[in-house]
Amino acid sequence: MNEGQPDRLSRHIAVATTILFLLITITAKGPPTYKFAILFLAPILWGVYYFRTTLALHPFYFLLFALALLLHNLGAYGFYRRHFLGLEFDAYVHFYFGLAGGCLVARALEANFSLHGWRLLVGTALVILGIGAIHELIEYASTLILGPEKGMLKTNDGDPFDTQKDLFNNLLGTLVGVALYSFLDGYRAREGKKT
Repeated sequence: MNEGQPDRLSRHIAVATTILFLLITITAKGPPTYKFAILFLAPILWGVYYFRTTLALHPFYFLLFALALLLHNLGAYGFYRRHFLGLEFDAYVHFYFGLAGGCLVARALEANFSLHGWRLLVGTALVILGIGAIHELIEYASTLILGPEKGMLKTNDGDPFDTQKDLFNNLLGTLVGVALYSFLDGYRAREGKKT
């Protein structure tokens, strides 16, 4: 890859994802709150793109992250009310967020702080769980302000452990994400030695 190609590829990913956000917003059939999801998802996506140099962003990890945001936005079609292979859709979203975020954060921590091994794993897990906790607090606050019908935290489903399950799935995804990142990073290092 030439020097500008990763930036160009990441920009294409951000543009395509934003277009998909718009299409989802226009065609949403699920809860009305998803009509406004683009207002926070697009800034998150473009914020990560903006800080791409600081984050040592690789287009592959950015694509995983963009797909995590799109997966979340499938709630616009009522997916959060569905189960797949015996698991709630929400479990898949939180696991995949941990996986995608784990890869992205692991790369950033390694590049900026030279973390490796267990330190990289712990640092990545703390960052992802911190972001997940902020998300859970925003869900809770939105429900306090907007009520259970319009808020993000659906209290009418009777699951008192929703937040704990979400954070646990974030953690499981992060563990897999750091393992995937470490494998790919090791593979890249081995291939670099051969050339």
